[in-house]
Amino acid sequence: MVSMRKIILVYSMFMGLVIDCKPPKLSNPCDIKSKDYLLGTLVRFVTEDRSPSCYPSFDFQDLWGVFRGTSGYSSVNAIASYNDQIIIGGNFQLMGPSTGNVVYLETANGKVLSNRYCPYLKIEGAAYTAISDGRGGFYIGGSIFSVQGETRMGITHISPGCQLDRNFNPSIGYDREIRAILIKGESIYVGGYFTEWNGNTNYKYLVKLNRYTGALEPEFNLQVDEVVFDLESDMDAMYLCGTFTTVGGLPRLSLAKYSFASGSVVSSFNPGVSSGSCVDLHYGTDANGSPNLYAVGDLSISPRVYALSVYPDGTPTSWTPSINLNVNSVQQYGNTIYLGGQFSTVNGSAVSNFVSVNNGTGTTINSNYAVNNLVASVQVVENTLYLSGSFTSVKSVSRNYVAALDLPSETVSTFDPNFDYEISNPGARFVSAGNGVVLVASFRSTVNVVPRSNFAVIDEFTGKPIEGTPYFDLPIKALHRIDNRLFVGGEFNYVQGQTKNGLVVLDLPNYTINSSSPTIAGTTYDVRSITSDESQIYAVGNGITTVNGLPRLNAFALNLNDLSVTNWNPDLYGDGNTVLSVRDLIFIGGGFLGINGDGTTYRYQAVDKVNGNKRLLPSSSIFPNATVNAQTLVGDRILLGGEFTSIGTGFSYLAIYNLTTQSYESPSQIYVNNFVKFLSSYPDGNVLIGGSFNSLNGISERYSAGIYNANSNQLSPWNPGMNDALLSSHFKNGKYYLGGLFQGSFKRSFGGLLRSSLNEQ
Repeated sequence: MVSMRKIILVYSMFMGLVIDCKPPKLSNPCDIKSKDYLLGTLVRFVTEDRSPSCYPSFDFQDLWGVFRGTSGYSSVNAIASYNDQIIIGGNFQLMGPSTGNVVYLETANGKVLSNRYCPYLKIEGAAYTAISDGRGGFYIGGSIFSVQGETRMGITHISPGCQLDRNFNPSIGYDREIRAILIKGESIYVGGYFTEWNGNTNYKYLVKLNRYTGALEPEFNLQVDEVVFDLESDMDAMYLCGTFTTVGGLPRLSLAKYSFASGSVVSSFNPGVSSGSCVDLHYGTDANGSPNLYAVGDLSISPRVYALSVYPDGTPTSWTPSINLNVNSVQQYGNTIYLGGQFSTVNGSAVSNFVSVNNGTGTTINSNYAVNNLVASVQVVENTLYLSGSFTSVKSVSRNYVAALDLPSETVSTFDPNFDYEISNPGARFVSAGNGVVLVASFRSTVNVVPRSNFAVIDEFTGKPIEGTPYFDLPIKALHRIDNRLFVGGEFNYVQGQTKNGLVVLDLPNYTINSSSPTIAGTTYDVRSITSDESQIYAVGNGITTVNGLPRLNAFALNLNDLSVTNWNPDLYGDGNTVLSVRDLIFIGGGFLGINGDGTTYRYQAVDKVNGNKRLLPSSSIFPNATVNAQTLVGDRILLGGEFTSIGTGFSYLAIYNLTTQSYESPSQIYVNNFVKFLSSYPDGNVLIGGSFNSLNGISERYSAGIYNANSNQLSPWNPGMNDALLSSHFKNGKYYLGGLFQGSFKRSFGGLLRSSLNEQ
């Protein structure tokens, strides 16, 4: 693909030469009407220059996401900033670009093409198959839900230039899983797991669509009774591979043949599969150059098991590699057949997951590939053999889940995309995109990952993590910055190899551990929330018994000057989830069942800032009936949210406490239908709400996040459609950074982190 930046640069230089082929005259380069200003702006765009200048700057940010949680699902739990850096903490081991499940990679090194020149497809869902349309674009199938922000179910068409083809728009179909696509003339055949099309249950498992519009072509209805996993063609006929038992009314187990000319199943093609399923086909040749159909899976035509071949008329061949377990994928290069799967012996010898055999008898050619785990797919593209699976090493070369071998030498190539996690069946699909680029479809939503353990610092302009930041062994729950100090709380025990339980203070700008960081002891060492005032840092959590040797049960405060432990000691019996400084009070929410050792104050209470003594606010006797997770201050009102369904009466999951009237506002101006996990307010009155709800103020399909404006008492129309909870936010330079458990938002793929103006629709 020709770089647009190069085109612009060449054009700019050419125009500069043309314009300057005359005597120069004085001009002001910062005059927006001058040619110098135009040329300077073009150069600034091409070079991505962001230095101070009178020329306009351009936003090239491609915000990376977090992946592979240390424990459970990955998430961004807390966000802060320092100078031109965004600081995130959470539950993750890796960071990578939020590309979605289909990527364009450079064949030389496996690097993803820049989002600036080849817009990420940001496919939500899983991609199981991909084929070239023969015209520079691609058809992609899988459990797809959206592409580049638009709904597409199961199958999509990508035009040249990395753009969704909006003309190709098949009907909506939920639970649609496309496994195979075959082009024939002006149509495409689509196979997979689906039990209706256009709402018609007569069309299932295999349909024919118009290749330009995606409209169903109803005259084709082959009546396949089970899943179709693969389709191959010899131009005259189409071969079907799957778990079916009947096709077109004829008994056919796992393999069948359809004639394009007659429009019916070829009755004479009946290989006699006795058991099992076919998962992959390859239409190739035998040792004599005769056409041959190779089929793999757990199917059997005795004595052939797991891998077999048949002639185009359905007669089984003598090709019989002896394999002891499932084969997932088959490909051919010259006279060599490559097989990938989860087997451990081939032709009587120990072989791990990947082998090459000849296309005559099936005898072993090479078994020394040293693939250290399952191979889900193999695919030959020109002179390269691509593999995907659960492996992390091939021929003793480190390769995480995707690798490539140069053919015919079979040396491990420099292609190293470094996916975030294993790729299981049906594996990745690889299609040449020309000019040293390959399209890769899978169910992994990032690539080119780098290790970051629960803590990362992101360059505000590039969106990528910087190097040299500390590693935390377990998740981070809270971040709080004061000047050149960053207070980090969580459930960690080690920071950069040093024992630090639950809380550590990092000195900026180098993110080094402050030697005066407190020493916390207890059981789980979990600091969940941190706030401050002019003199103290306040923290609450769970499993804490002492801080710097002083008894402090799940809540403590540090002196801002020297980080010594102060006298503030609420003595929480149970967990504290959220702490908020309001005037001369500290409001604490959580799951605790006692404060100041009383055993009668539950889940939400205000204490003073000196000793942590309770102040009987909001009440001395009426408390939330379940956990309080979050709170935020807006003017003279505190919004609190959690898992409670009543505070005395009413107030499910959300409540508003009025500091002036010292009472809960009823009826509440805002309500949700499930747990609230996050609240954060901003000077304009906007309150961000995150949780596991799907309805906000009775408006359905408000999933996991929303905005309530406390000044106008109205909901914002902003609806990000997150597929899991919003857990954190931070405002910087006119943009909101949003973090959480979500992997999708605005019908696009994100790795738990996105940047928003809060006005997208």
